[in-house]
Amino acid sequence: MTVHVFCGPSLSATEVRAVLPEAAAHPPIRHGDALRLDAGPGDLVLIVDGVFHQSASVRHKEILALMAAGATVVGCSSMGALRAAELDAYGMVGVGEVYCGYRDGRRDSDADVAVTHTQGPEAEPLSAALVDLESQLRDAHLAGAIDGTEHDAIAAALREVHYTERSPRHPAVRKAPGITAFHSWLAAHPDHRGAKHRDALTALRLIATGAIEPAVPGAWVEQAWRTEHLAEWTDRHAGAVHGERHVSVLAQRQYQQIFDPDYPQRWRARVLAWIVGASTMDECTAAQTAAAAVHAAADSGLRVEDLTAAQRLRWLTPAEDAALDAEEALLRLLVRSAGSGAVFPGRDWPATVSDSTTVELNSMEAVARAYAVNDRAAAFGVDVHGLDAAAVGQYLRRLWDLGDAAAAECDAAARDRGFRGFDGAVGVCRQFILAEAGEGLWRLLA
Repeated sequence: MTVHVFCGPSLSATEVRAVLPEAAAHPPIRHGDALRLDAGPGDLVLIVDGVFHQSASVRHKEILALMAAGATVVGCSSMGALRAAELDAYGMVGVGEVYCGYRDGRRDSDADVAVTHTQGPEAEPLSAALVDLESQLRDAHLAGAIDGTEHDAIAAALREVHYTERSPRHPAVRKAPGITAFHSWLAAHPDHRGAKHRDALTALRLIATGAIEPAVPGAWVEQAWRTEHLAEWTDRHAGAVHGERHVSVLAQRQYQQIFDPDYPQRWRARVLAWIVGASTMDECTAAQTAAAAVHAAADSGLRVEDLTAAQRLRWLTPAEDAALDAEEALLRLLVRSAGSGAVFPGRDWPATVSDSTTVELNSMEAVARAYAVNDRAAAFGVDVHGLDAAAVGQYLRRLWDLGDAAAAECDAAARDRGFRGFDGAVGVCRQFILAEAGEGLWRLLA
């Protein structure tokens, strides 16, 4: 069992290790972080803090993906409390006062838990969360440091301050009656950090004592909840660390799209299998799959005979349009248009993770090497994103044996590999070309 904890500034990594020495402590969670985890049955993910302003926040379906993989996901304090209140019906476990406030509808603003903080391993808060200040106010009132009228006046003043500046020392709050007494109480109780910290410690103790039962995914797991967006996010963020560099599934697949000579055949087989609804590409022969795909297209109202010349030439080269029979022309149209989503819109495109495991090319190592070469080139002022498109295009033409082929033929070759067109392939190739074409070409390509 592996415990992953996303925290800071509500809880520090040091505090996590004091209670759970074997836990993996991560910075505040952001979009993509959940998909990077190799979490499954028996693993537990505790979300305490997360970012939302400087980058996209963790999406709900990223958390659903963790639970669908068998991991138990717990939320508390801040971003974790928000997501738990939104996803507890699907099996996410919520812990603590802050979570209960959102779950029961007593709170409805994300800004109540929001703070600004420094970047880095130890995130230091630069403002105070309303939930923490209200917790401290309540305890100060219970201790007799401030009366009820003063409590309400300070709380009202704090709620009027934007979360980025919220503090008991804000000029608008310093005017509230009883604020001096509240400051004195805070100074006398420096360890009273409020509800977020308390909830986080409670969650750690529950995990340490085994009080949180492993989650059992509900019936939603068997429903059509995955989307094309989730597949794209998974491709972009899932992967593995090679050396000290994370190599995404997307980068591995893109390398294969460019350099694997067999990729067009694999892409064709995969697209046609998806069209006919085969769960694997081995369920029927290539001829059977092709015939079934043609029938599926016809059932959807798509026949080559009904297309105009301009529509056919959108996907076929002039030579293909003149020479191919109707069935093969349709199959190529289906395969080439799949990468752009032009055919069967609205159907979820399947995840491409498995695609990276069926190739003999060691794309993980190759991508990591390409990134390392790019870093060395950057030290000499060479930015791969600024490489001359024409030079990269010439490299691809040689790699794919296109020679002086017309633009339509180049687009067709790229679409046979799942790209939207040749320009898209050029854009992807930039990240690999320095390593593959040789470092001596840096100056030539720049």
